[in-house]
Amino acid sequence: MQDGFESATSTSASEQGSILLKASSILDAHKLEITKKWLGRLVGQLDDLESLERFPTQESIRTAVELIEGLSHCLTDEKTLSQFEEGGLYHKQAETLGLLQRDGAEAIGSLGDSLSALEDAIWDRLAQGLRHQDRELLQVVRVLRLALRRIMTTATAAYHQQSRAELDRLAHTDSLTGLYNRRYWEPELARHVELYKRYRHPFAILMLDLDNLKWVNDTFGHAAGDMALTHLATVMRMNIRDVDIPCRFGGDEFLILMPEADRNAIQMVGRRISESINKTRFKLGRAFASLQVSFGAAACPENGVDPEALLREADASLYRAKEEKAGQSATSTP
Repeated sequence: MQDGFESATSTSASEQGSILLKASSILDAHKLEITKKWLGRLVGQLDDLESLERFPTQESIRTAVELIEGLSHCLTDEKTLSQFEEGGLYHKQAETLGLLQRDGAEAIGSLGDSLSALEDAIWDRLAQGLRHQDRELLQVVRVLRLALRRIMTTATAAYHQQSRAELDRLAHTDSLTGLYNRRYWEPELARHVELYKRYRHPFAILMLDLDNLKWVNDTFGHAAGDMALTHLATVMRMNIRDVDIPCRFGGDEFLILMPEADRNAIQMVGRRISESINKTRFKLGRAFASLQVSFGAAACPENGVDPEALLREADASLYRAKEEKAGQSATSTP
């Protein structure tokens, strides 16, 4: 019984070896034919003269032939697989194949289609040279390979989409407060100005400033100052609508853009935020301190119909509020 098992195992291994040798010889003998079929499919997909003229035929032929030679060697010597790893001969050829693809936003998709076409050309040539029963095994491998490739493609696309979304969020978000940053907010202001000019949609902006942030930083340290800025951002979010656009413009200066709002409406929001901050005893280490916020406002079209004019008016309004507050403080001091 044991002898029969060993004999069957030996026969199976022998058949497997013969299949590998046969497949290797097919790839080696028909590497140019496979390459021509692959390139023919790619050229057939080009739909303009410029793309056709830029298609790197000579480099592609050389690279594909050498990669097919590598695949052929892998079937008879698995150690050749190491040459597909970083620093290996076929790894460099694979890099070249990627660099030969056309530029643009569709480059990754183009590369995927290109490699699929090369793989299909290899499968087709192998199927023609193998016995019927071996072709069935090849079909099993081919179908599973196609399904696994689609799984990988879908997963990779989802990963890159998520990564792009996260990078976009980071590019437009202030890292400390989580509010939009100046890079995002300024184009939004310009866009709402254009919306007003075209469709007469009014809007207003609110500018806020922490009056005593320097005192907080000097007295309790910059970590406490960061906590104060974060607290102001939290209060801002609690007092605005989903359509409003809050921003940390820089330092301790904050802005809110409110679509379809007038100056009175946004001043009410400013008062709510200011009163909420002013009434809060902010814990800084073991001590408590009060934060003070001043605000100014501007509205489109009342105060202008261009971004610079609106920002100047909001800044001037903020300055007037600070002056008034300073005057009241001086008057109340005995």
